[in-house]
Amino acid sequence: MNYFELTCITTSAEHSEILIVKLAEQGFESFTDIEKGFKGYIQEELYTEEVKLEILQLYSLIPFEQSLQLIADQNWNAEWEKNFSPINVDNKCYIRASFHASIPGIPYDVQINPKMSFGTGHHETTCLVVAQMLELDLRDKVICDMGCGTSILAILAAKMGAASVLAIDTDEWAVENSLENIDTNNVRGIVVKKGDAQMLAGRTFHVILANINRNILLRDMEFYIQSLDKQGVLVLSGFFDLDIPVLQSKAESLGMTCVKKQVENKWASLLFYKNR
Repeated sequence: MNYFELTCITTSAEHSEILIVKLAEQGFESFTDIEKGFKGYIQEELYTEEVKLEILQLYSLIPFEQSLQLIADQNWNAEWEKNFSPINVDNKCYIRASFHASIPGIPYDVQINPKMSFGTGHHETTCLVVAQMLELDLRDKVICDMGCGTSILAILAAKMGAASVLAIDTDEWAVENSLENIDTNNVRGIVVKKGDAQMLAGRTFHVILANINRNILLRDMEFYIQSLDKQGVLVLSGFFDLDIPVLQSKAESLGMTCVKKQVENKWASLLFYKNR
């Protein structure tokens, strides 16, 4: 999969933060800081005329310079290996590549070898969702991992004793890579499907995990909640803390109760219970 890399040079850190929030709403899924701004990354197919227009409109609000380049798919693995470091969540879950050594005594060791550097889930939002999961009892539960990417969350759910996990993503690379990572971790009970939230129709889950961007969460939340068991749990992430009110309001209007909020470096996660 190809990505566009948008380099933004700004006059202040505050301007960078505002731009990042706005770009994340348009489908940019990863950001890295540079000396005078940041770089943002979006899938080639998602860089539509609508997104281009939104970026142009930002010029009237915030002074910044920008440049754009297309990064070819074949570069991702080398870039990922060069920059990837393991994730240790509360000394309970260790997410690493196969070339990293394991840590003795950590309950859940998850090996991930993605096909690309962006979309790996190696991000604050991954830590947030993992931390939420570690506080849940997933034993014998039926789980859905929406927007599974490399299936980090699906694999952890299986290791935590889930009865079954459905991992769904719209991209073929995610399906293929998920199957590879599931095999690497030697876990069972995970089914990977290519598709979107409409695949939930007619299914029931105890827990749904959705680490996706704000706009997709708002669009698809009704599908998630309709598919939850009457005592179901919904974990959302992939958005900024500024987006908490609109996402919480949407979920609560559909019969959910927010029981926990977490924020890390302005990224956020929400944990909901379905109203009894």
